[in-house]
Amino acid sequence: MDKNFWIGICENKYEIPDGHSLAELTTELFANIGSTDPELRDDIGYMVYANWLKQGRYPADEIRGHIRQLLANLETGIGEPESDSVFLRTFSVLFLAEIVHNDNKKPFLNKADIAPILEKGLAYLAAENDPRGHIPVKGWAHALAHTADLMLVLAKNQNIAETDLLNILNAISVKIIGATNYIYIHGEDERLANAVAQVLRRDLIPLEQAKTWATSFIEQDWVGAYMDGKRNSAYQNTRNLLRSIYFTIKTDEGELPKRDELEAVFLETVSELKPY
Repeated sequence: MDKNFWIGICENKYEIPDGHSLAELTTELFANIGSTDPELRDDIGYMVYANWLKQGRYPADEIRGHIRQLLANLETGIGEPESDSVFLRTFSVLFLAEIVHNDNKKPFLNKADIAPILEKGLAYLAAENDPRGHIPVKGWAHALAHTADLMLVLAKNQNIAETDLLNILNAISVKIIGATNYIYIHGEDERLANAVAQVLRRDLIPLEQAKTWATSFIEQDWVGAYMDGKRNSAYQNTRNLLRSIYFTIKTDEGELPKRDELEAVFLETVSELKPY
């Protein structure tokens, strides 16, 4: 992948150069989704694809083919704790999020297209075993943050129903309370909180169910968590997420139904979360 060639595309408002086709260039982009070069993967690959989607260059059937390929990528190397395969998975998630984002603005997908993105996105959230955020030299992996972004745009989608929204919330809580050696330090809690807030903005989940979900975090046995490495990491991740959800709700600019009630629910939850 010639960087200068692709930089030229970026600088020319993402126009297709003479002598090249969109299909040919997209194939090359997709071949480099998992590159260990952060400039190729992120600054060029992701940005070019996002802008071509925004410009409406792809017909819906072609995007459906992209979705199938990206979903298949989520299984490549899954379960490996720290390997370069993480980049293929996490940037495939980001490409999927960009597709759903564009569908939210101008619908071109149907429920049958969105359903596998949600299903496999939730499965990926549970199965991803590489928690790293920024990796020296190779750049951002950021699996949890990218998946949070996917959940956020899915929560906005017209094809997502109440049950789907509850599944998103439950998948997030299960992921966060799980024992781990890793404390998320690269803004993952804020990205997840944004996804949670978007779920709640849909106003499809009754307040009591939202309260039940919030309470589930403090129903865990956190006693002694400070003295156990993995449980302490899970506790810190949980506390950070709940604080971020509370702050996101508190600072919402009027779009969130039942904001005052939800703010009270999460303030109480944060206050009652104790490791002793």
